[in-house]
Amino acid sequence: MRNLLDSVLKPVRRASDAGSAQFAEWFMQSRHRFTITGLSRSGKSMLFTSLMTILKYRSEQQYQCLPLLRYLPMDLVENMWVEPLGDLPEFPVEEHMAALEKGEWPPATESVAGFQLTVRLRQTHGVKKYLLPFTDIVFEFIDYPGEWLTDLPMLDKTFTQWSDSAWAQQMNEPQNQFAKDWHAAVSEFDFEQPPTPDAINLLVTQYREYLLAAKAQGISMLQPGSFLIPGSGFDWQEYGFTPLPSRISSDLSSPWTQRFSHHFEVFQKRWLADLKQSTFRETDKQIILVDLFEGLNHSKSHLYQLRETLSNLAQTFLYGDPGWVQRHLLRQQKIAKVAFVATKSDLIPAAQKDNLLALLKDVTRGATAQLDKDEIQFEHFLVSAIQATDAGSNEQALRYVNKDGRYMEATFEPLPDSLKAMPGEEHYPALPAGVPRDHLARILNGNGLDRLFQYLLED
Repeated sequence: MRNLLDSVLKPVRRASDAGSAQFAEWFMQSRHRFTITGLSRSGKSMLFTSLMTILKYRSEQQYQCLPLLRYLPMDLVENMWVEPLGDLPEFPVEEHMAALEKGEWPPATESVAGFQLTVRLRQTHGVKKYLLPFTDIVFEFIDYPGEWLTDLPMLDKTFTQWSDSAWAQQMNEPQNQFAKDWHAAVSEFDFEQPPTPDAINLLVTQYREYLLAAKAQGISMLQPGSFLIPGSGFDWQEYGFTPLPSRISSDLSSPWTQRFSHHFEVFQKRWLADLKQSTFRETDKQIILVDLFEGLNHSKSHLYQLRETLSNLAQTFLYGDPGWVQRHLLRQQKIAKVAFVATKSDLIPAAQKDNLLALLKDVTRGATAQLDKDEIQFEHFLVSAIQATDAGSNEQALRYVNKDGRYMEATFEPLPDSLKAMPGEEHYPALPAGVPRDHLARILNGNGLDRLFQYLLED
């Protein structure tokens, strides 16, 4: 397969009058800044890979992708190109496609990457087609580790506030199942000793072991998530910290509280503040990816914890409708439209999708209540970045390729349509679908993306 980026990358057009060219370019662009927000394992990387592949085939080869997307009509596409987004590394779409060719899913995101996608449409209306024959639809996308996302709420807290909230979360289901060794270590730790580098490293290492174990078991609300990503940009070995028992954190004279407060402020100023400005930049539309299968695969308490996580995140971003003048002339950005997206919807039969959509609405209830208060438009969607399954022998069954390449069939029990309807100790194992051999065709026929982008592009 030809290099996707090279095949769509076009040279930037130059003009003799740079100022006039810049104004003309600004005037003819309809810029859509998308924040695609997703926790770890929510499918951001696969969604980006599918999107770039689909739009390439749609514009270059007139392939019938995204049939319901009226706002990017194929017959009016003059050109499409991908460019770097600022100084961010390019999104590794070639590496991801190579992984799929080998029968492997793309690896989890461990660093930031971005790209700007421009689709040039021929103008067809009235005088506009003579004055400005083209309209550029510009998309900005950034991929980043989901672990970074859960750290953003820490920007607005003091160390003591964060410590108390983190400790309280560890006492609740399901975190308390995985925090027992960490709590035992804290109860035995001598806080009368000075916070030397060795003592701090011991405590931070034990806390990080808890974070890693909880992550492996599907816990989403883990802070600092940046401690879990190698080479994330923050030196947790030099400026590490952990939540402290309230008897310590409430004592402002404690050397441990003072040292961890200092490290916490370094984390906020040198890492989080820059991260929010460079990666979670101003945007006007937001896609929030939700992996319901991770919670269904574990327990009801995992899904309740996912609801709490999404509620906290809804208070992190800047929402509101700045109006046409502020948005187009003054370039002021607030998120005015949100799409909650349950990914990997191909992993359940079509007969179960109504229940999955209802469950998505229930899990996002806390976040949508915040949006309702701010009068922000939102909608819920089910999408598949790749259709990795086929219909089975009955409406409750699916066929799929397992990791060994064998064609299998699985029959499903009905999914709960709400958290209340899910039995406390019940879980619904996720389908272990492997990469189909005809993965390219299945990417191009991925379902739900046309409805999603139709919603986001309409004003």
